[in-house]
Amino acid sequence: MVINYGQEKIKNNHKLTIMLRLKYKLLISLSACALAFMSMACTEEQNLAQPDNNQEELEPAVSFTGSMNSPSSRTSGKYGKIDATNLGITFYWTTNDHEHMYINRGTDTSPMWERATKVAFTDKDATTTHSKEATFRFKGKYEDKSYTMLYAGGDQKFSTKNKIYVNFARIQKQTSLDDGEMANSGDCGVAKTYSVAYYDKNKVWGRHGGRHTFTLEHKAAYVTFMPYNPRGHMDNTYFVSAQIEAKESLYGKFPFTEKGVDVSKRPLNQNKVTLNLATKGMGNGLPIASNKEDAQEHAGIMVLPPGKYTDVLVKFIIKDHSTGKRFDVKKSYPALNLEAGMNQPIFCRLEVVDFTPSFNNYSMWGAEDPYYTLDAKAPHNWNKNATGIPAPEDGRWPHDGDTRWYSEDEDAPAGVLTDDAFTINDASYILAKDCYWDENYLWAFDGHLQKGALWVPIISRGHATAFDGKDWTSVPSSKSKTAISDEEHPIVGYYPLPLIGRYVDGALVEVGTAGYYWINRADPSSANSKAYYLKVTKTGVSIHHDGNKEWGCTPFTGDIRP
Repeated sequence: MVINYGQEKIKNNHKLTIMLRLKYKLLISLSACALAFMSMACTEEQNLAQPDNNQEELEPAVSFTGSMNSPSSRTSGKYGKIDATNLGITFYWTTNDHEHMYINRGTDTSPMWERATKVAFTDKDATTTHSKEATFRFKGKYEDKSYTMLYAGGDQKFSTKNKIYVNFARIQKQTSLDDGEMANSGDCGVAKTYSVAYYDKNKVWGRHGGRHTFTLEHKAAYVTFMPYNPRGHMDNTYFVSAQIEAKESLYGKFPFTEKGVDVSKRPLNQNKVTLNLATKGMGNGLPIASNKEDAQEHAGIMVLPPGKYTDVLVKFIIKDHSTGKRFDVKKSYPALNLEAGMNQPIFCRLEVVDFTPSFNNYSMWGAEDPYYTLDAKAPHNWNKNATGIPAPEDGRWPHDGDTRWYSEDEDAPAGVLTDDAFTINDASYILAKDCYWDENYLWAFDGHLQKGALWVPIISRGHATAFDGKDWTSVPSSKSKTAISDEEHPIVGYYPLPLIGRYVDGALVEVGTAGYYWINRADPSSANSKAYYLKVTKTGVSIHHDGNKEWGCTPFTGDIRP
């Protein structure tokens, strides 16, 4: 099902600045020997790094240590609160960042780009994959007071000594809330280093060195995708993918200089980028929040070249891996301006009705208590396709003699769940009008995504006879109405009935295949063990007089949407 909520203007004041002035402290130490990675926080008490005599190099190597002075850092990112008042992307250094870090050993007119050889994490809270501080190692001598540095993301097979490229990826991936692989997706930044006076405690520093600082400016644009479903929880349903398509190219090789990404050299016919959030072996995707605020902590992050885009189509792909059900939500924009170093949030409000409250309403016909209770808890171990739940091995479903057993009366006793159901004569009027099968109707049930519902007419109470003029309370009757398949079916005067199955011998069965609903009247021909029930499937709606009172069904009370 494609749900199109229409165009939504993206306001400039929704854009959030991403680390435009993150200050790093840069230590340059020149030696004829290779330098060991430095595990330091760049304080005023740091000493020179010691030589690593086990490393053989043809020329001197210099270590650049960067530490951040803000809640954000570099190339893997998580969207959310970055301080008490602001939202944004918190960046982290990652283990392959040295493959993308360059320093210009030449001039502006004749650049000679040297790529870092190694990176080491220096933050005390670093993990094996992420760090807020890192040390980068470059070969060569660096005697000038200032250097240009480039961080160029994506595949670097195109970059050369005199020309650097950013390669924005067509297929991007994010494997968790804080693991957006932005370095491989095309993240990029520019910095200018500046030397400042520095002396160690012995007032000795070396032949070429000094302390440098720089401010890194991000030059890519970022889009964060945040779906949410205010109509209920979707615990087993995940945001698995996002796509952006535009008239202009969105990925590929772009020249990259100290001025940023050269969008004038944009490739041709590379118009769609996909962000995968559930790569095989990497997880199910991102969870679906139930409100807009929580959605900010469940964001997918895409890296794109900056620029103005037209005829933009954004697609959210949602999936329940258990049921195999999935759906797309499309949002279109006539124009979208993605600025360098800025993040564009895109929220998506889902309209998936959660019928989970009905999960606790199953009962045998006329029973005092539900099929499962707080003491005899309902199992939730859904089968592989989420079409049902096996019976518990301990046999805790209802048995003859307890309050969950069915009533042998003709009408349900007062106060039980079945007592709220329509009488048989009232219920019959559901057959008086057309019904409509909606293949694309989405609904959630006990955390799982389902698809398809039967739209039936609204009926009233208080009929002395059935819709055919007969009294079905005394004459056993079974009739049906064939469904009309029509995506443009009427909504006014109708409501959807989901296919929520029934309990048989302790097991929940036929979810997504049929819905069984109790009617408040026993079978006139076998009142002690049989009763009327309503059944809905994709083929239509039917009323039967011979339902086994031992089944666990939901009372037919009309529209059961919460």
